[in-house]
Amino acid sequence: MPRKPEVHFRLKPSDKTGKRLIYLDFAYSGHRLKYSFGQFVDPKDWNDKKELVKNKEATTANNKFRLNELLAKLKGICESGIVGVIPAPETLRAQMDAYINQNDNDIKESGPSLYKLADRFISGEIKFRGKDKSKSSLQNYAAVLKHIKDFEIKESYPIDFDTINLDFFYKYVDYLTKQNLAVNTIAKDISIIKVFMGEAVDMEYTDNIKFRHKKFSYNEVETDQVYLSEAELTSLYQFDLSANKKLEQVRDLFIFGAWVGLRFSDYSTIKPENIIDVDGDQYIKIITQKTKDLVYIPCNPVVLDIFNKYSSNSNKLPKTISNQKFNEYIKDVCKLAGMDETGRLSTSPKVQLYEAISSHTCRRSFASNYYLQGFPTIDLMKITGHKTERAFLKYIRVSKLDAAKRLSAHMKVMERNKMNLLRAV
Repeated sequence: MPRKPEVHFRLKPSDKTGKRLIYLDFAYSGHRLKYSFGQFVDPKDWNDKKELVKNKEATTANNKFRLNELLAKLKGICESGIVGVIPAPETLRAQMDAYINQNDNDIKESGPSLYKLADRFISGEIKFRGKDKSKSSLQNYAAVLKHIKDFEIKESYPIDFDTINLDFFYKYVDYLTKQNLAVNTIAKDISIIKVFMGEAVDMEYTDNIKFRHKKFSYNEVETDQVYLSEAELTSLYQFDLSANKKLEQVRDLFIFGAWVGLRFSDYSTIKPENIIDVDGDQYIKIITQKTKDLVYIPCNPVVLDIFNKYSSNSNKLPKTISNQKFNEYIKDVCKLAGMDETGRLSTSPKVQLYEAISSHTCRRSFASNYYLQGFPTIDLMKITGHKTERAFLKYIRVSKLDAAKRLSAHMKVMERNKMNLLRAV
């Protein structure tokens, strides 16, 4: 049986400086190509098993390429070059020379590429209907770019507009799965790659629309998150933490977030000008960082009590801390408060309640509590920023027991109305 063509990178003996020249060795269909491209490496920096440089950020001598990315490109040129044809070694050598020797006037170097387009998304240059993208969106773009670059190197799959197809999709999803990425992270990666490619088609950089195939999709799964009921929030707010001011302030900011429904990036950075009076009542007026929507939120009695408690601060709120530290401390708060119930997470029934609490629990609590109280969904969506009722209903955390209690309350109201009508007859 003919040997499967394989591209290998090997090292020649050390030169006077102790470094060794990297060369490509490719045997295919009776041909043998040995290709040297002028790059040296210290033997201790070379991974013999992976045939890559250990330092992922190492660049070529002229700083034109990341060295591992160059190796992946050269391997891709060889492997894709023998699909359906058997070229002479000189043909493959010329293609690799052309890639390495491209200059600033070369169309491949100066023209558009998927990586360059992704960089324009990350920089914020490409907007959505003229609106700036949120910081989290830009971070997501950067994460996807890193993933596809790592994929290109490790799987030797050349990445550009014309290689984004179903073959890429299957290999990329398999790669991310083996990296132990969460299902929803993989789904977000695929969604963002489709955004990149959609923009490329719109800008006439490519006519490849294979990413629009119905199989080129990866569905998210419903996340297993908790919310705190109004009674639990009240109990937590009343829990005595006067002996630990740090935890008390974290708790108070958490309670504030649970009654205004904003994301942590918004409720932790409230400024004095965000607190306004309207017809004698106080409101939060803020343009949200993620969606850039203007929202007005009335301040309920608990929020007003927190304002009074921290009236000496310019924004009437506790001093904010990082999201990471906040998530760490709020778990400590909830543990001290005895929130050790198990069974609230269906996928992890043994996890205690306090372990599942985070800064985002506030927002879910706000949406879920007001939904259960019968507040109009369409009005809640104006605060939470959900564009569709379907998305909103997936977001709230209402258990089957909560739904049954809501139905029971509705039935009691219906029964009272029925009895009142009978009495009136």
